[in-house]
Amino acid sequence: MKNTFLGFFDQSFESLDKLKEKNALFLFGIPFERIKDNKKGSRKAPNALRKKSLEFSAVSTTFNIYQNKTNYYDIGNFHPVKEKKKIQKLWGKALDLNSRILVLGGDHSITFDTLSSAPWDEKTAIIWFDAHSDLADEYPPGIFQSHGTVFANLKDKLELEKNQMLFIGGHAYTQTTTEYLKIQDETEVIHLPTQKIFSNKDDSLKVISEFVSNFDRIYVSIDADAFDQAYVPTLATMEPFGLTPQMVVEMLEIILPKTKYVDIVEFRHSLLNRTALNFGVGLIFKILELWEK
Repeated sequence: MKNTFLGFFDQSFESLDKLKEKNALFLFGIPFERIKDNKKGSRKAPNALRKKSLEFSAVSTTFNIYQNKTNYYDIGNFHPVKEKKKIQKLWGKALDLNSRILVLGGDHSITFDTLSSAPWDEKTAIIWFDAHSDLADEYPPGIFQSHGTVFANLKDKLELEKNQMLFIGGHAYTQTTTEYLKIQDETEVIHLPTQKIFSNKDDSLKVISEFVSNFDRIYVSIDADAFDQAYVPTLATMEPFGLTPQMVVEMLEIILPKTKYVDIVEFRHSLLNRTALNFGVGLIFKILELWEK
């Protein structure tokens, strides 16, 4: 790990057993990509986001990371396959200490690796923000575990019900036929598309609020392409007509009080275009701010 995220204690995995305090926050990165249909680069995001955070003060008119109630620990990076047992152990530690987890991806396939090791029951749900539903049975053709199949795989492995899965922000023109059918008839998940949110924000926020009220524990996954490319010009799969940052913040204000896990993924960037990184760091600070309330 090149840097520790600003405002976080540098904590090695080996020393986790010594931690006894409750209500902490554990951050770790998964700099990993599986087979992709576009250019790679998301695996570089965890360390790049950490490095970019050092350009911030983490102090605003509404948040000061140095006056928070929570201790933040940066545990470093994990390989999702080779170090799966470490991820499982971290979940156990977070559960024992009533603590939260924040993960820096990597492509969207890493959500399967982290949440397939998480505690689940009928009072646990997942909400994901994405331009694409990522409900393909195989993507690209012949590939059954990728960034495009992550939520189909989670649903199958964990036997999740439709009412445990809320997909927010769908607006891509690059869905597969299989995904299209799954989200159009809403037989597999609940879908809140971007256009519906724009057309009637109040009703959309009510849908989210009612969904959250049914559960004790929420897991959240945020793909950079959920946001309109004018705001977050990532070099991953950009899509026009996406969500605005302020819209997402309003939704997170409803969701985060019950949220125990957040990952942010697909923040691919270049040396000449670091706007996505800048936004990613700001998004992380906003998540921390909302969790402190």
